Amino acid sequence: MAAPRDPHERMLPNDIETYARYVEGVDPLRYFDSQLNEVREAARKRWPLLADVLYPDDAGSAPR
Repeated sequence: MAAPRDPHERMLPNDIETYARYVEGVDPLRYFDSQLNEVREAARKRWPLLADVLYPDDAGSAPR
């Protein structure tokens, strides 16, 4: 795999923002990043007590 052209490219938050940099007319605010939700739900399942403490408004929203 070739190194990225932009040395800061690896620091972009998600694939959508990276894609928007290369394709004209793509507005990253109009797309939903499902990877964020997948990571959050996996963390909530792994550490439910910590998730309840950090995000009390969401407590109990995820299946355990």
